[in-house]
Amino acid sequence: MKRLTILTALATALAMGCGDCSPPTESTTTTEDIDTVEEWLQLRAHPLEGIDDLQPLLDEADGRELILLGESTHGTREYYDWRAQMTLALAKEQGIDFVGIEGDWHAARAADRYVMGGADAETAREVVEQAFERWPQWMWANEEFAAFLEELRLFNAENPQRPVRVYGIDMHAVFESLDRLLELVNEDHPDQAGQIGAHLGCLRRFSPHAGQYSNAIQQGATEGCEEEIGAAVASVRRLYDGDDVRHLSARKHARVVESGEAQYRKRVTGDDSDFWNVRAAHMFDAVQGMLASHGDDARGVVWAHNTHVGDARATDMADRGRINIGQLSREELGHDGVFSLGFSTRTGDVIAGTQWGSPLRRAELPLPPEQSVEEMFSRHDDLHFFVLFEEGDDEFEFFDHRPGHRAVGVVYHPDREHLGNYVPTNPAARYDALIYLDETSALTPL
Repeated sequence: MKRLTILTALATALAMGCGDCSPPTESTTTTEDIDTVEEWLQLRAHPLEGIDDLQPLLDEADGRELILLGESTHGTREYYDWRAQMTLALAKEQGIDFVGIEGDWHAARAADRYVMGGADAETAREVVEQAFERWPQWMWANEEFAAFLEELRLFNAENPQRPVRVYGIDMHAVFESLDRLLELVNEDHPDQAGQIGAHLGCLRRFSPHAGQYSNAIQQGATEGCEEEIGAAVASVRRLYDGDDVRHLSARKHARVVESGEAQYRKRVTGDDSDFWNVRAAHMFDAVQGMLASHGDDARGVVWAHNTHVGDARATDMADRGRINIGQLSREELGHDGVFSLGFSTRTGDVIAGTQWGSPLRRAELPLPPEQSVEEMFSRHDDLHFFVLFEEGDDEFEFFDHRPGHRAVGVVYHPDREHLGNYVPTNPAARYDALIYLDETSALTPL
């Protein structure tokens, strides 16, 4: 049980001409004891119906270098819509420099060119259809993200002094980045291309399926390409040390290749946490690079799953040795330099695949189990609301015991949800705020 206090002012004396009257003073008085999550929600919950209701969240994010916007499922329309509204509001009211999405650097370059007024295609819808070809295409090739890009293009046209860029922070498109890197080196440094190409060739021979690289290591057909890729990446960083987009792009492609090699090697030489942590470190490194490239006062927004943006130390991920962007950013930038916003829903429709690479399907989210974050938040009267966590909230027993918190990825089996789609979480330690939506709907894939 935790005790909360509020400050109340004593009324001023009404009598006129009273020489002995003292000026108003303040005294501390206590509220009722908070024993249940229902009582806590009555104190913390803010209704969320329209864009104006976002203002307390925007105020909390003001001045932070990094704003992390999550999602408890990859296939939910409302998460994209609310992230879009908050991102545009941040751009208009406070100024931000970029949006980093949980998508590949290579594919996101087309989205960035579009919002900067480029002409890869006539509409954002066409851009994302053409650019995001790797499964799961629907994560970014959807109506909701395309609508956001249209709004961002308009904003940038009206605000050329501080446009908002779009970058991909993920690392799955290993061979796409490898090929583009070779193209850049051949164009810019033909005298170095032969040596760099030879080093990259160690990994490139397994294209287009990086899993073949893992299999070759496991079967003893190769000792791996760590040394060769390291040499190529070092050369690229030396050749491309400038601040313009071309130099940044070359370095990012090189980093994708480096991380991709490491992840697929650790798939067979390490454990699950090693495999996870390579990707987590890559995404945070990408975000750091973007902040650095935009100067001392740079601010960025990240769109990624709750498992990436919520501090891993407040979950069982830490028990398994896993890190994420939320943890690394707080450690590097300080708690006050980061604003982390999670999302949650009780039920509704979602899109996902039954296995990696399978066709998407629409599925219904089952009702959450008793005492989960979602079930506890559903006890509040409002159907849509957010909470701003305050110091000490993580000490309440109903959070401290780490209730399950829904996490649905691109592969999902609703009938097995209870076996692996709830992350033990102290939400008040994991996030700065959490948006709860009682019922949500599926993304609209293109």
